[in-house]
Amino acid sequence: MFKRLRRLRINENLRALVQETNLSPSDFIYPLFVKEGEGIKTEVASMPGVFQMSLDEILKECEYIQSIGLKSIILFAVPDVKDSVGSECLCDESIISRTIKAIKEKFPTMFVVTDLCFCEYTDHGHCGILDPKTETVDNDKTLEISALQAIVHAKAGADMIAPSGMMDGIIETLRETLDENGFENLPIMAYSTKFASAYY
Repeated sequence: MFKRLRRLRINENLRALVQETNLSPSDFIYPLFVKEGEGIKTEVASMPGVFQMSLDEILKECEYIQSIGLKSIILFAVPDVKDSVGSECLCDESIISRTIKAIKEKFPTMFVVTDLCFCEYTDHGHCGILDPKTETVDNDKTLEISALQAIVHAKAGADMIAPSGMMDGIIETLRETLDENGFENLPIMAYSTKFASAYY
């Protein structure tokens, strides 16, 4: 007996319903890494084709990616100054804050997602504040400063927050903080979305 797969191809609407995933430019988020300086575009050795760029180069890159039909970016910062609590990302004039503002000013329709974590901002490389007794991340203190970081991103004009520091309670903390500060419509990207992507 023959299998009749034609039954799933016989109607245009049914074919559209059962077809494989159909990707378009609106499905992609382009990762950008910003660092201090000017005229900098340095390839990341472990990620060929991915660059750390100064703000002026980031703006050129945004112009290019818009020209090829991409509408969304995810922004990571590579700061010059690092300390034990990642204080660089907690101020309104941080490199990520200035970059968000500059992108939104020049490309107001660009959808800007921001990575929210402390590993790039701390001198020890962990995702938050370390407990000096145990040398492990202090979950609750890290939640407090993560909330502050989210507000900095929101005030700068981020369209979505994408946390990657996997602290217990991080999503609830960010949601409550954003809501309490008037950013109840600012979405938070799920870990599942990030880690199911081709990038993470």
